Amino acid sequence: MRLDSIVNLWTAIFPLVVLLYYFFRKKYEVTTISSTLFWQQSMRETKVSPYLKNLQRNALFYLQMAALLLLVFILLGPFLPKEQAVGGHTILIVDTSASMLAGKEQLTLFARQQAAMKELVVGRSGEPITIVTTGKEPAIVVREQTDGEAVLAAIDKLAVSYEHEHMERALEFARSIASVGGADIHIYTDSLDRAAFAEEDSNIAWTIHGSGDALVNVAINKFGAVKTPQGTEAIVKITNASDIDQTGDVQLMDPITGKVLVDDKFTVEAGKDALLSFKELPVSQALQAEIIVDDDYRPDNTAAILLDSEVSEAVVDGQLHELVKRAFEAVGLAVTTGSANELLSAQDSSIVVTNDVSLLKKGDKPVIIIGRNDKSPEPVSGVLKSSADPLFTIADISDVYVSALYPPFTSYTTIATVGDQPFIQQSKRGDIVVLADIELTDWPLHPSFPLFVWSAAEQLRSDTDTLGLFVPNERKAVLASGRADGLEVFTLNDEYVTTFVDGSSFIAPTRPGIYKARDGDTEKLFAVQLEQSEKELVIGSSYSIGQTAGGTGAEEGKNRIGWLLLVPLLLLLLIEWEVQRRRGYPN
Repeated sequence: MRLDSIVNLWTAIFPLVVLLYYFFRKKYEVTTISSTLFWQQSMRETKVSPYLKNLQRNALFYLQMAALLLLVFILLGPFLPKEQAVGGHTILIVDTSASMLAGKEQLTLFARQQAAMKELVVGRSGEPITIVTTGKEPAIVVREQTDGEAVLAAIDKLAVSYEHEHMERALEFARSIASVGGADIHIYTDSLDRAAFAEEDSNIAWTIHGSGDALVNVAINKFGAVKTPQGTEAIVKITNASDIDQTGDVQLMDPITGKVLVDDKFTVEAGKDALLSFKELPVSQALQAEIIVDDDYRPDNTAAILLDSEVSEAVVDGQLHELVKRAFEAVGLAVTTGSANELLSAQDSSIVVTNDVSLLKKGDKPVIIIGRNDKSPEPVSGVLKSSADPLFTIADISDVYVSALYPPFTSYTTIATVGDQPFIQQSKRGDIVVLADIELTDWPLHPSFPLFVWSAAEQLRSDTDTLGLFVPNERKAVLASGRADGLEVFTLNDEYVTTFVDGSSFIAPTRPGIYKARDGDTEKLFAVQLEQSEKELVIGSSYSIGQTAGGTGAEEGKNRIGWLLLVPLLLLLLIEWEVQRRRGYPN
């Protein structure tokens, strides 16, 4: 408890005045009376209860002093300190990463933070409140909402997205919202370093609500598998981030069939890793590993992988123009330059780009041919037209100028023409043939060139039955047929997840696991894996930084208690009046 109006301490002079009055008031003379009957009775009563007798004689003094002292105390303004908002805009930044699911006794940190948010909102009824969720793309849930019930409903609907928080993006986003007028920003997360607030924000008050709890975590740090002549070999790396040794069970299963392939026990020492190897497993498209252990964080106890490796490299013929290599690098492939022999050896594991038509009859995998090394080009003129092939779903090449073309392949399907002459063809094996050297066109000057390169690379990669690996909520374009029913996503149990109009708008699901993407009659698997940063739990404290300008933000409030003493004061005055009335007033 504190006092708000120390300046009123001068009023203590009034009880002192009353005290002095009683010291110097008139004293009566002792007079001897003729009878001692009443005197003896009075002495007996005094000896039996001397304190009560003293109180009876000085009741009026005590009542007056108590009333005056209580009045002085009320004038000093007693209060209990509390945190409250001064007013203005309040912004809640909510961490929705997977690590928010950590917690003890089945109560996750995310659920605790939701309760803390509700408590804050209830205390700021009628004030504008904005809620921002974290992620690679921070999102606004409600903006400057003054309806407390609507804000509480929005908090109840918040869910963990499993995506890494990318807190620096959320902070910049919140700063842009609070750039005018300032704001009181509350961040609900597990841990946030003070270094994130190196820049001084004069009109923003930051309050960070950390986890504060030490948690036990045993995680599948790495999980991989490869096909071997004897079947499948898998490796599981388990990390123990706790202070004691941990023992549990590890299971490997085929998520497609649901068959458990391995069920074994493991022990990992405190603060160390354990590497488990499993050989001669049955051949399967996907594997899932799970550890059953008593810890405080479940999402990193499961991991899934696909055994069909995704092609991520391209080998470009050194005789092709440098812009071809640059285009394949621009679409995210690791590009190397190779000779004829290197191209042939890489055909089964990489995307091969060349003008050597002999590779069309070698190997089992399709290649990309740009130009021809066995013929000469001939001048051509006319309008460039393309068919409704998936290669041109996002790449419009109608405005590309082509000055000369090589002779076409008679058995191949033409999907683009210049005038009446074939420009781009496809073989039954899936080879893509561009019948022109890049330097004979202005195609590299158009945005459709890297888009076509991406589509061609995706089509060659689509020879497998998988779409590859994703992280939660990853936005990544995939090659789709462009059918009216779109690209549908299901779980392995055929539970519907979502639908995308085309492959360019594809966003991976939030929850890690194995999924199916259905494009017409084609069905492919893809895996969503937890990011490595979400497998590490960090203990974070709560703290506040900065203060707001212009009367907005958070401050230490005052819960005044002086008014509670008014009733006792009035009661004392009433008792004092009654005592005075019974004694009578002197003439």
